[in-house]
Amino acid sequence: MPWGPRGYKSAKDQLYYIEKLETYSILHDEIIVGGLVISENGFNVKEVVRLFVDPDFQGRGIGSEALTQLMDISEAKAWTTGTIIWNDANRLFLEKNGFEKIGEIKGDEPYGWYRKTLEDVTLPSVKELSTDMTRIIVEGEIVEKAIPRTVRSRRQWGSLTVTEATLKDNSDDIVLVLWNNQIKQCAVGDNVRIEGGYVKVYRGMRQ
Repeated sequence: MPWGPRGYKSAKDQLYYIEKLETYSILHDEIIVGGLVISENGFNVKEVVRLFVDPDFQGRGIGSEALTQLMDISEAKAWTTGTIIWNDANRLFLEKNGFEKIGEIKGDEPYGWYRKTLEDVTLPSVKELSTDMTRIIVEGEIVEKAIPRTVRSRRQWGSLTVTEATLKDNSDDIVLVLWNNQIKQCAVGDNVRIEGGYVKVYRGMRQ
């Protein structure tokens, strides 16, 4: 196939998913015909990182049944996932299974971002964000964005691009640090949603 999800051809990436994330096999008549990879994004929200079914078994409702069973055994109150913007088959699959589009991830290959809510989820305001929180989900508006700069990587040879933006809601604002491809994903005036984030204090300011 000419295109697939990021890392789909990389054995290293697949091993990372198996070791670090929730992974499930999809069985049909005791044969493994696909799989699911799930990420915990915080606040009882989980992300479907991967859902795949062998092409020979597609069109039989196996993917939909796998999603239904997964949500039945999980305690998550809401689910999110993304798909490349031009993939109508994936979009129709998500809509058929109760997902609604809530935004897009900009970039060279823009994604549509979808959510399915089973129960109401209470998210923190920007003012409530603290260093004690992990896997943060927060929403707000980008009201400022600095010019990107290049820095040397501490972990590997080479350089990285970084910038800071200001994320604001009705309660307060906070510095949003953006790296590399993330820089293209938002502009001043955009309403954005951060999933799986964290907070630290740098030079007395929350980031």
